Amino acid sequence: MKLSKTAVIAILYLFFQFFMFSISFAEGKISGQVFGDFFYNIDNNRSELKNQNGFWFRRVYFTYDYKFSEFWSTRFRIEAMSPGDFKTSDTLKTNLKDAYISYSRGKNTLIVGLSTTPTIEFFESFWGYRAVEKTPLDLYKMGDTREFGVAIKGSIGKGNSMGYHIQIGNGEGIKSEFNKDKKFMGAFQLKPTKNFFIELYGDYAQGENHKDYHTYQGFLGWKEENYRIGLLLAHQTKEQGFGNKDLKINVYSLFVILNISEKMAFLSRIDRMNNPLPWGPNISYVPMNGSAPFTFFIAGFDYRPLKNVSFIPNIMVVSYDKVNGEKIGRDAQFKITFFYVF
Repeated sequence: MKLSKTAVIAILYLFFQFFMFSISFAEGKISGQVFGDFFYNIDNNRSELKNQNGFWFRRVYFTYDYKFSEFWSTRFRIEAMSPGDFKTSDTLKTNLKDAYISYSRGKNTLIVGLSTTPTIEFFESFWGYRAVEKTPLDLYKMGDTREFGVAIKGSIGKGNSMGYHIQIGNGEGIKSEFNKDKKFMGAFQLKPTKNFFIELYGDYAQGENHKDYHTYQGFLGWKEENYRIGLLLAHQTKEQGFGNKDLKINVYSLFVILNISEKMAFLSRIDRMNNPLPWGPNISYVPMNGSAPFTFFIAGFDYRPLKNVSFIPNIMVVSYDKVNGEKIGRDAQFKITFFYVF
């Protein structure tokens, strides 16, 4: 088959564009994270889930970072995960996690697009074990980890002793916008000494039919070479619409991380929820009873054979308060969590 001169030019042009794209892509940075578990439900408040066991990916991240210039950069990240409802047999679900462009000048950065929220960023980095479990506000579905909007963050003061992260977004997380309502978030960090950390966080989200909600969170952290301790207090009020009583939720969380050696660490965390969590049964991987206050406990050992590889046997227990004098069965799950970064 003889190609016309126009067709030849078009093919050469496409090859050229692909070649230029390949060069540009190679100039960026590709990275990723993977974590999942072998799990065994020792006990569960839902009898049908007791003794259930298996393997799953809780997150697979693929990230591409590209720097346009000294000041401009972008990030694109996708995530995949196994269904965590104990009933769905399906392939990994894939979502867009990050997609933003940023402008940095000095210690301050302006971000436009889908990016990490102030809700979890500081606490999650201090906790350091997202692979084992989410932060309290994330785990109990009291806030989103990502938001589509505009954010500015940075640090001020000598030795970066003060930090901030302010964001305005749709209030829908990674989902599409469908109304005029918005969410406003702000976090401020203080570092009085090299070991002591403080964060104050607040948000306000507009909702239709008088269903606004607001959240307050305070965090205290202490970090030494061989250990770190964190204490979090959080409150959220959700309006339930005309004629309905507001839903008020209080969460308290304490964690301790001990670095036993270069390759071994002990981790433990206890959360106290002093209100029932109505949407508890819909929490992925850890479905909880929605009718009673509860105490959540997790503990484990992190073994790191390599710098970016961890195997973390851990156990999680959820103990529920009695409801109307009746006892609710507990949740107990053993996991061997694997985690690696590339």
